[in-house]
Amino acid sequence: MINIFYLSGNTTGGWVTFTYHLVRSLQLCGEEVELYKIGNNTERKSRPFGYHLDYRNITLEDALKLPGQNLIAAAAKNYREAAAVLIENGAKLVLHDPTELKAGLAGLDIDRPWVIRRAVAARVPGSVFIRHPYVRRVPPHKFPKRNGVISTSRIDFDKNTIMMLNANRLGADIKIHGFENRLYTRFKVCPDYPEWEQSKAAYPRTPDAAYDMLLQATAMVDLSDIKGDGGGTQYTFLEAWDAGCVPIIGAWWIRPKDDMVPEKNCLAVNSAKELASICKFMRSPKYHDRRDDFSTELKRHNYKVIVPQVLDWLNAR
Repeated sequence: MINIFYLSGNTTGGWVTFTYHLVRSLQLCGEEVELYKIGNNTERKSRPFGYHLDYRNITLEDALKLPGQNLIAAAAKNYREAAAVLIENGAKLVLHDPTELKAGLAGLDIDRPWVIRRAVAARVPGSVFIRHPYVRRVPPHKFPKRNGVISTSRIDFDKNTIMMLNANRLGADIKIHGFENRLYTRFKVCPDYPEWEQSKAAYPRTPDAAYDMLLQATAMVDLSDIKGDGGGTQYTFLEAWDAGCVPIIGAWWIRPKDDMVPEKNCLAVNSAKELASICKFMRSPKYHDRRDDFSTELKRHNYKVIVPQVLDWLNAR
């Protein structure tokens, strides 16, 4: 039994997507998995987690009595105490980016955390680098015609959404979808970009929602900028590859000898002007029926490749 703990109130974003792919990957490899959140009461009933997964609330005291191995898929700063107790009692932790160490996990004695990008591994001594697990979608019998560029990442401070909006004013015509930080849009976007409509961009929390949209696009824009991070993959990149469309990412994300390589598996931009130029090109008729093959990149994230590495990490002493 592998008990996975999601220590966060976030219901959208990369942590949730990671948890879904981790649970499904383990299940597809024959592992027995239970998903939990720490709460004030231990409940018998399951609740919807999103992405067609269920979880149960459990007290920290009862969590320590569970048989099997404990794995913390994500830990927010307001769950620091619960994370510390679980880690002290043998739970393993996944670190998604360096900001987590400054936010809620600083000072904790974390033994060999799983990190998902080489950039994070370089900043966390003793960590174990294992790429994101990814379960590919089932392609449709008939592919829709492609037309245009979309963004499926969160709409937030670290996603450079304003650069996309500036590119749109230059003719990029990026269709911006994603889960919106309304504080960000209210104070940083709406005052200068009245064309933005709050709460119009979200899409369903299902495994196929982003993929289905990407099937209709020639390219996907994700301009993530995380201090001390980069080089490797995010789920938006993987979903774009799976759908056969090209990720357009920030040039600041590129690192030498890492997974994201411009002109091979992505395109990189430095400015709104560059982004608009590429988007206009990607909307040309030659791209309407094109589907790029990124199967080589996706094989590195296949659950059959990742799960043995996860089990070795969990079982190591």
